[in-house]
Amino acid sequence: MQTFIIQVEKNIPDGIGGNKTEWSPAITVEGYLDLITGTNLNPNQNAFIEDSTHVLVIPDFTPGITDNMRIVDKHNRFYLITYADDPVGVGHHNEIYCMYGGVVDG
Repeated sequence: MQTFIIQVEKNIPDGIGGNKTEWSPAITVEGYLDLITGTNLNPNQNAFIEDSTHVLVIPDFTPGITDNMRIVDKHNRFYLITYADDPVGVGHHNEIYCMYGGVVDG
């Protein structure tokens, strides 16, 4: 298992009357990140899966993860969350569909 930081985007005052957005840590989780493989042969596949490149499985259910967040791994690679799933709605584990976004600057 690996450690991942779930970040949330926040508006921060820029000091001159406006705002800037900044990502800040919200939750630290342990889980497994895997590349999604497959084809587009299934036309009934949901859009969030088609747009996703990876899935993060978190064995210990963690509430509060939304598609307005992103995941950062230990190598500073980030993944934008496309869909945060609680399979069958029983709070057993999380399946977080995400899209690779690049490497965090600085």
